[in-house]
Order: sequence, then structure tokens, then C-alpha cells
Amino acid sequence: MASMSIRNLGLKLLSILIATMLWLVVAGERIAERVMRVPIELQNLPTDLEITSNPPDTVEVRLRGSSGALTRMSPGDISAVIDLRTARTGRRLFHLTPNLVNTPYGLETVQISPATLTMDFETTGVRVLPVRPILEGSPPEGFEVERVQAEPATVEVAGPESALENLKEAITEPVVVTNRRGVVREEVTVGVGDSSVRVRAPQTTTVTVVIRAEKP
Repeated sequence: MASMSIRNLGLKLLSILIATMLWLVVAGERIAERVMRVPIELQNLPTDLEITSNPPDTVEVRLRGSSGALTRMSPGDISAVIDLRTARTGRRLFHLTPNLVNTPYGLETVQISPATLTMDFETTGVRVLPVRPILEGSPPEGFEVERVQAEPATVEVAGPESALENLKEAITEPVVVTNRRGVVREEVTVGVGDSSVRVRAPQTTTVTVVIRAEKP
């Protein structure tokens, strides 16, 4: 029992010694500042809202801490987090304060630039659009495309309501018909031309192209 107490005491003394040495190392380092660009993380966007502006991907942050800690830090160790749970339609301002920046232990954020971000939000809309197959090339001489069909023929898309108002159709990857004849059938991916609108679930469609000899 006595030997165990002595062993525990020895471990405690060793821990105190290590902690003291670490403190001396840190205390001996000078305090410095470093400016770096860090990524912005957007969290908790309401499911019924779309961001229609283009907020920056990074902000400039001034950090203060020991020179050793600043030297060891990499851009992946820090990020600025913006909570969007209170967002609503229209133009909104989000203030970036030091407490929104995740920093490694021993460092503090003293300045962020820009200090305010502006974002525009719209309500999410959903529409069902017809699928228009895209053909690439032409059949051989004397032949023509008689019929083109997509199955399924429609797709459900989501995006800002203003963008959906001007969107009339979805399109497919090109189906090559160069020097083809008879029945051409391919499974291709469906998408939309507007980058702000997305297909609600990754979807493909089977495009059937019937190529027949031209009628005399």
C-alpha cells in the first residue's frame, strides 16, 4: 500500500514538472500577430430558403498569440462560422465578431475583415419540368431522325422562385447520333442550364432515338 502511494506521488510530481516546463516554454515565447485568410462556413440554412447572392468564400483574420503557436498553425485549423438559422427572404446583414472564429487553443482573434457580410435570400420553389433530349451530330446521308423520346419525360427541380419562373425545360447529356441508324437507346444524366437550380435527386433518363431512311 505504501509503495502504491509512493508511485502515485511520483506520477503527480512528474506531471507537475512537465506542466511547469511547458509553461516556461510558452511563457518564454514572444506574443505576435498574424494575418491570414480563412474559410467561411455557412451553417443551419433554413430548408425553405436559397442564397441568391455570392458571399465570399474567405475572410481576412488577424490573430494574436505566442509565436510558436502561430507558426504551427495552418489554414485548415481555423474557420469563421456564420449561423443562418435566423435568415429570411430579402437582403440581410451578418456581423462577423471574434467569437464566430474557431481558433486553436492559445490564440485569439483581434480583427476580421470584412466585418459585415451581405447576403440575399429567396424562398425555395419546386417545379416539374419536361426533359428535352440533346442530340449531337447527324445520321448518315439518306437517313433522318424520325422520333426522339425520353423516359421518364419529366424531372422535379428546386431553386429560387425567380429562377424557376424563367426555366422551361431540363436537358440531357448529348446523345451522339453521328453515322447511327435504326434505334439508338442510351441512359444519360438530366440537368438544367441554370446553375442556381438543381435536380431534387440525381436522376437519369433513357433517351430513345429512332433513325430511319428518308422517304423518297
